[in-house]
Amino acid sequence: MTERLDVVGIGNAMVDAIIPSNKNEIEKHQINRDSMNLIDEDLKNNLHNSYSIKEMVGGGSLGNSMFGITSFSGNGSFIGKIKNDDIGIYLQKDMVREGLKFPLGFTSPDISTGCCTIFVEEDGTRTMCTFLGAGTLISPEDIKENDIKNHKIAYLEGYLWDNENAKKAMKKMVDICKADDQKIAFTLSDLFCVDRHRDSFQELINNDVDILFANEDEIKSMAQTSSFEEGLEYAKSLNITAAITKGSSGSVVVSNGSVTEINAQKVDKVVDTTGAGDLFAAGFLYGYSKNKNMEECGDYASIAAAEVISHYGARPLVKLSSLI
Repeated sequence: MTERLDVVGIGNAMVDAIIPSNKNEIEKHQINRDSMNLIDEDLKNNLHNSYSIKEMVGGGSLGNSMFGITSFSGNGSFIGKIKNDDIGIYLQKDMVREGLKFPLGFTSPDISTGCCTIFVEEDGTRTMCTFLGAGTLISPEDIKENDIKNHKIAYLEGYLWDNENAKKAMKKMVDICKADDQKIAFTLSDLFCVDRHRDSFQELINNDVDILFANEDEIKSMAQTSSFEEGLEYAKSLNITAAITKGSSGSVVVSNGSVTEINAQKVDKVVDTTGAGDLFAAGFLYGYSKNKNMEECGDYASIAAAEVISHYGARPLVKLSSLI
């Protein structure tokens, strides 16, 4: 039998456009600062015409994680939907260049490929304006058993949960992966996602998830508490592995009833926090796929997150494999 690939991920396929900015500029557009905003294509085009884009890279939350895994010298497949347009062609080439499989190809006939416009402030605060585009159109018909099987871990993105068809696609993928003896990893993605989908997230976690990623606000929201300690108790009660980030305070990994504190890696200056959680997940999943213990998985996660917040953009500037 062919050796399993490390991770198969399903999520919104898109390109990240990075724009240096400040609070006043962001508030002009009546968007939620320091969070993720869903926008239409007209506003996306307006923002791109109004500001200078510093950097454009293949990304999206899941994409950032998958590119991070390849930077550790891992491998895997990205399940996402794009159009045969300029951004879609760029993204497909980017994935192939980085060693990822992208089995779906160009499957959106009409809707443009997604793009996340990210305003980055001097202190690293980022505000994401996301045109989901074709990414939301992924459906059960796009999920093919031969594309999904033969991986070690399946990674699901909470952002996809807003679309009913995409939700069905993810559930079909989970069924295939569980039958194939893969571990199921899930990221809550964003506080607003938790607020919208708490009950259905809980159902998924209870029934299918082996590895959960959250930040401290998201885990508190899932537990419906303002106390991190109560959020931690909630994570323990799930009886799965939960990796919870706490910003500059590091992270906590809960597994088999034990709690492992992971120190944040030292960073001289935080430049851009875009992708910090995504790269944290990348490091953790890479370590997990190589049968590392929880502390080692957490350390890999912290190393990846520290590297990516030290510069603009959500892609590592050095091979993460050189840092471990």
